[in-house]
Amino acid sequence: MPSLPALVHRIDRRWWLVAVVVVLVGGGAWWRFAPSSGSTTTSINATVARGTYKTTVDATGTITPKRDASLSFTSSGTVTRVAVKAGDRVTKGDVLATIDATALRAQRDAAAAQLTAAQTQLSQDSGGTSTQLSADEASVAAAQSQLTQADQALANATLKAPFSGTVSAVSYSVGDTTGSSGGNTPAASSSSSSSATGITVISPRQLLVSANVSATDVSTVKVGMQAEITPTGGAGVVYGTVSSVGSIASASDSGAAQFPVTIAVTGTPSGLYPGSSAAVAITVKQATNVLTVPTQALHTTSTGSTYVYTMKGTKATKTTITIGASYGPQTEVLSGLKVGDVVQILSFARPTGTGTNGNNGGLFQRGTGGGGAGNFPNLSGGTIPGGGQAPVIVGGQ
Repeated sequence: MPSLPALVHRIDRRWWLVAVVVVLVGGGAWWRFAPSSGSTTTSINATVARGTYKTTVDATGTITPKRDASLSFTSSGTVTRVAVKAGDRVTKGDVLATIDATALRAQRDAAAAQLTAAQTQLSQDSGGTSTQLSADEASVAAAQSQLTQADQALANATLKAPFSGTVSAVSYSVGDTTGSSGGNTPAASSSSSSSATGITVISPRQLLVSANVSATDVSTVKVGMQAEITPTGGAGVVYGTVSSVGSIASASDSGAAQFPVTIAVTGTPSGLYPGSSAAVAITVKQATNVLTVPTQALHTTSTGSTYVYTMKGTKATKTTITIGASYGPQTEVLSGLKVGDVVQILSFARPTGTGTNGNNGGLFQRGTGGGGAGNFPNLSGGTIPGGGQAPVIVGGQ
């Protein structure tokens, strides 16, 4: 076993060897990557051109039918017929469902008889006092009102399509009992019941997109503006027109104010389905035949003037320009440039030096020598970048 001084000497010797390796490798790296014969300037350029540019307000909305009607019986009765099912196409006036109208007819007949009796009494008292005539006229008016209500109740015993469209939902079944509260929800029956609006009719080929825009953007959105609509997972882009802009905000999930905007879909494109979502881009500003330059090419002086570097071959010349509106990555040029001018976006220096082995910008090449005996690895015959040979370092035993 080696003595303590010998062991310390061996450890010190190995750390010295490590230091030599680090110096050699680091020096080789600097030698390899530092330019040995100067550098060349490279630039990224763009050509000035004219084009059409627009600014949009983006939103996400839900596709809804332009027309929809939720129909239900407002009179009491038992459903005797359901003539349609979801998906059926109907024409305005088509019968959708009916309830038993026996009691409603009886009520209507009784109201008609009451009106006839009141009118007869008024005729008989035509020569009576003004007080009597006033009472008879009031009786006629009351009987007429009751008859009108009875006629309406009887008419409500039959649900008819209010316009031509498609049935989107049917929740009535034969045997259901409906209520007379005048609400939109049929009353439950002991046998079977409906818990939602009875029948819904929509116009699926006339669609809207109901979207929300932020408080920051709503002032720029106006009725009549054009919009691009991209349905989620559906067909390609379709087009529409802003038909309404709400003035009352609602809070989004994040708490930010949102304003409702409705876009009417143009025509009857395929691939749009009520209830699905869509991305909307509303064009709030558009300019055609505009001369533009990449925004990244612009520079500003301390006095506020704007300039670019125009290129003539490899020579860059500072050129003062006047700019207009910004369109994202492009900015309008009002003066100072013309179509076809080349402007510099970015300029940088690229090393051009080469090592003595003829390689330019490579990594260190692995040593070609074999490992030696001992606990410390050999670096034998390694090629230093530039063509030199690395010394052989042999670890101690």
